[in-house]
Amino acid sequence: MRLFGIGDTHLPSTRQKDMHRFGWTDHPLPLQRAWDEMVRPDDVVIVAGDISWATRAHEVMDDLAWLDARPGRKLLVRGNHDYWWGDSASKLRKLLEPFRTLEAFLHNSAAVMGPWVIAGTRLWTAPEAPPMPGGEMGDEPVNDGYVERETRRLATSIEDAKKKEAASRTPLVRVAAVHFPPLYANEKPTAFSEPIEAFKPKVCVYGHLHSTGIPAGFTGERAGVRYVLASCDAAGFKPMLLDEV
Repeated sequence: MRLFGIGDTHLPSTRQKDMHRFGWTDHPLPLQRAWDEMVRPDDVVIVAGDISWATRAHEVMDDLAWLDARPGRKLLVRGNHDYWWGDSASKLRKLLEPFRTLEAFLHNSAAVMGPWVIAGTRLWTAPEAPPMPGGEMGDEPVNDGYVERETRRLATSIEDAKKKEAASRTPLVRVAAVHFPPLYANEKPTAFSEPIEAFKPKVCVYGHLHSTGIPAGFTGERAGVRYVLASCDAAGFKPMLLDEV
């Protein structure tokens, strides 16, 4: 069984958002072809935020159906553009019910998917972030209130992961899944990287960064954690292999 990650699918929703102007030619067809070729039905795929351009639940259904049609069991993470997600876990669970392979999501919680226990949340732009491009596909401004809230949500998710790990009859591999980068190329510790590294996941997958902003994210190993940037364009429009057991 394999674990994959892909972020920032930016599916068009009923609003028919055009990605050509960002240089994403024929999106999402290249991603669809690669996903269908690489991923098997029993594999797990983390979708690391910015799933759809939909702003309301009724606008996202075709995009969720598109994800459901791709092979693999999916876990969803919220991104800063996922306005359709809402603030109610019960409503989100109800929304995902028709889609058999959309098995789990992170919402102040963790999830066990096969041999992996996965913790995470959306995060936000950390004060330690270097200057990056703004705009529709760019970074968000630093907001201390958002950072504090996401720090609390991350802590809640990690605690839930530890509880699920303790209750499991078999050993689980720890994974962190977020949307914003928890650590940047400057390697300055953030309010997000420190609890993640204390959690000691085998891998931390994130997205959010695009185009000229891609080099701003830290990738590679630090403090025993392998950081993987899996936004669609950074990943070459194909799911990235995170782990295999």
